[in-house]
Amino acid sequence: MSAPKVAGNPEFSKRVQEQVSLLTRKGWYHSIELPDGTLIPGLISVEAQKLRLASFPIPQELTGKRVLDVGAAGGWCSFEMERRGADVVAVDCVEVEEFHIARKLLGSQVDYRLLDVDELSPDKLGRFDYVLFFGVLYHLRHPLLGLEKICALTTDTAFIESFVIDGDRPAGEAQSGSRVMEFYETNELGGQIDNWFGPSVGCLLSLCRASGFARVELEQIVDCRAGVTCRRHWEPPSSDPPEPAPWVNSAVNNRTNDIYFHPLKDEYICIYFKSHEPALTRDQIRVEIDGYGVNVLVLAELGRQGWQVNLKVPPGLDPGPHQVRVRTLHSLFSNTFQIFMRGPGEAASEFAGPAVACPLESATEPAPFLYEVENNMSGTRLFHGYRNEHLCCFFLSSEPGLTRRDVIVEMDGRPEPVLFLADLGTNGWQTNSRIPAWLEEGRHEARLRTLRSPYSNAVEIRFERLS
Repeated sequence: MSAPKVAGNPEFSKRVQEQVSLLTRKGWYHSIELPDGTLIPGLISVEAQKLRLASFPIPQELTGKRVLDVGAAGGWCSFEMERRGADVVAVDCVEVEEFHIARKLLGSQVDYRLLDVDELSPDKLGRFDYVLFFGVLYHLRHPLLGLEKICALTTDTAFIESFVIDGDRPAGEAQSGSRVMEFYETNELGGQIDNWFGPSVGCLLSLCRASGFARVELEQIVDCRAGVTCRRHWEPPSSDPPEPAPWVNSAVNNRTNDIYFHPLKDEYICIYFKSHEPALTRDQIRVEIDGYGVNVLVLAELGRQGWQVNLKVPPGLDPGPHQVRVRTLHSLFSNTFQIFMRGPGEAASEFAGPAVACPLESATEPAPFLYEVENNMSGTRLFHGYRNEHLCCFFLSSEPGLTRRDVIVEMDGRPEPVLFLADLGTNGWQTNSRIPAWLEEGRHEARLRTLRSPYSNAVEIRFERLS
């Protein structure tokens, strides 16, 4: 069943224009109750605002918490969050004089900022335990980008309310309906030129998940508006899980197959892990980056208890290292694997050669044992020079705490940069390197060492260029 047409509906437009007219006459958008009981009447009553907040699981006690109110308008929600003990920042794209008047009358300390959603960032505002994002989404020209900005600012939970095009349906039917969004080029929605999109309820929930939130819950649908709770964290794992924790082998950039990511690119993380659980499904996987949950886009079984998941790099990762780990619904979390986010304008210096190795005669550690070398695409020792081919070296070493820059891989005696190093557990390690451009057809030998060890045994590969 297609969604009902709200845009262009004369009755809906009439209601919107009546509200605009009423707001013009009353002057205040939010009704504000002062400490002495005096009520400043506005378009939206105090009772209606209390009911709106009550539909979300917002804690009554917010002492020590930071709250961001995006699209604060007259400020009722901002002042209410402050009354509950929060340190509040209120943001709007236009300056609302009544906010300043109410803040003075209430003796409020709310920090008021004049910013568009496109301007919001952790660098500018910091991060917040809770974010209110009421009645803003459908005003954005780039709704998914706007939600990503909200996710990047949120450390716990965001509460989102938006106009929806199928808000007259029962919640269950609307939630499972089509994930569609209407676009309004001019003033089709309510006669207003700043209404750009109308999502269906299913689309709204999907947008919230795609923007980086781990758990998304529909709270209510009232009068063509849907309320959604968006959480950054997964549910806590069982205290006594029946399955062992997975083991993460590596987490890499799907484009480059290394551990480095760019903040301005649309990049995805491929996580390779081992799990004893059979028949895993995508909804059973819980990935965390720095403790924040991230939804899995695809899960693939690789055989021999190996699995791969792909996911979007979550918004708001600061430059530097980040910790990736995985669990299932029936296990605790795995070991962590470290990835890196580049800083703005940072050069690709991570492929510089390793630190200076000790002379072979001064080695203090035993030589690694190179037990396999294979093509990442075929699992064989045959290479063809394809763009995405990588040389995977599997070796044993008792050295603890190895990093990528501790390992030197050589092809026919010439060093090749190590893109990443994966800890496979029980003294097992894996390196990935690119196939060198100078490689000629025929047989070649790969070997490796650490900065403190002699070279390993050599393993032979074959190179056959296909036309």
